[in-house]
Amino acid sequence: MKRLASSFAASLAAVALSASAAAAATYVTYGPVGADGGFTITFGNDSVTDANFTDTFDFTLPTGRADFVVISTMSGDSQNITWSTITFNGEAFESGSAGWNEFNFLNGVQVTGGSAQHLVLSGASGGGAAYTAMLTFMPAATVPGVPEPAGWAMMIAGFGGAGAVLRGRRDLLNARRPRATA
Repeated sequence: MKRLASSFAASLAAVALSASAAAAATYVTYGPVGADGGFTITFGNDSVTDANFTDTFDFTLPTGRADFVVISTMSGDSQNITWSTITFNGEAFESGSAGWNEFNFLNGVQVTGGSAQHLVLSGASGGGAAYTAMLTFMPAATVPGVPEPAGWAMMIAGFGGAGAVLRGRRDLLNARRPRATA
């Protein structure tokens, strides 16, 4: 287990993040690697000054599952961000809400280790905007499996078969039992 945790810590240290726009305003915070090898990375841009901007974050992660959320809030037009696209490896994020408090998310993304992954955020800003993003990662060894449809069918057939056997035994016992006569 120690070896697994240290290998994920090394992978975490190898996560390379860079932003193309406003590099000085981009921040990254790493969470600790859990006993199961999972970790969280918080990052964002606290000084989006361009009217139209694109921030690109490049990741190198081990094989597993990633979940993302991007949050932006505003208290006036200068802090507003109108997102045009947010994608991870070309897969578009879904919008959870828009307006004063916005969030966009992408869940259950399968990541193949050893290849570069790209998060691209594009939008328009009022000139004094900021956003925060969070990546939660779980390595492949601990990602729970989802049963195949054939597995579900076998399980349901097994329960049905067990029920039929129990019903057959009950009917057989009832047939052997003497009936009371009046």
